[in-house]
Amino acid sequence: MTIAQAHQEFKFRLDKMDALNYPNFLPEEIDLVLNNAQQRIVKQRYGLNNNKRQSFEETEKRTEDLKNITINAVLTPLAYASDNIDLNARFLTLPTNHWFTVQERCNITCTICGSSVTNLVEVIPTSHSEFSKVIKDPFKQPTDTKVLRLMEAGRVELISSCTIVDYRMRYIMQPPTVSITTGVTFILSEHTHSEIIDQAVSIALEGIEGKRTQSFNPLINNTNE
Repeated sequence: MTIAQAHQEFKFRLDKMDALNYPNFLPEEIDLVLNNAQQRIVKQRYGLNNNKRQSFEETEKRTEDLKNITINAVLTPLAYASDNIDLNARFLTLPTNHWFTVQERCNITCTICGSSVTNLVEVIPTSHSEFSKVIKDPFKQPTDTKVLRLMEAGRVELISSCTIVDYRMRYIMQPPTVSITTGVTFILSEHTHSEIIDQAVSIALEGIEGKRTQSFNPLINNTNE
């Protein structure tokens, strides 16, 4: 579906509900609600904010919904910086379109019995509040089979007892902003486009009527997917 078709479909579906003579929406306003709807759909499909309490990849449909924005990346660590949290920590810059991390692994090289061994190991997400405890715990601190990971604005910080070769991740990218002016349309799977428009109509009615609780009813049944 092109963005022009999405605008037409939005107007048509809103008109079908126009018992209260709702005002006409400007093109940029339609773009805004379509983008808000697209983001809401992605968050519903990725997380557990839905009636069935099913998250990403729990059903074939949810996998298909997000397959076009599920991306792989291999990141190279930056040189040691004075603001690294530990001498064995290294920053890696996240892709600019990164939104939600799906899976992650780290390639490290360790010296074992005098020989260098490279392994793909587990990445353990760690909060800043827990880091001081974890790094001192012999059962939780980094080893040759795992690294710790902290999140920072636009970056990850890996802490390893070995040399970090690269960081391999699979993530949900933030969908491009659709626009009737630039012609940018949805990149989500085709079958989600109608659901996005239904969601956009719901958001539009929220703004018009000011009845936010009613409009989540249940988000035009998208949460039942």
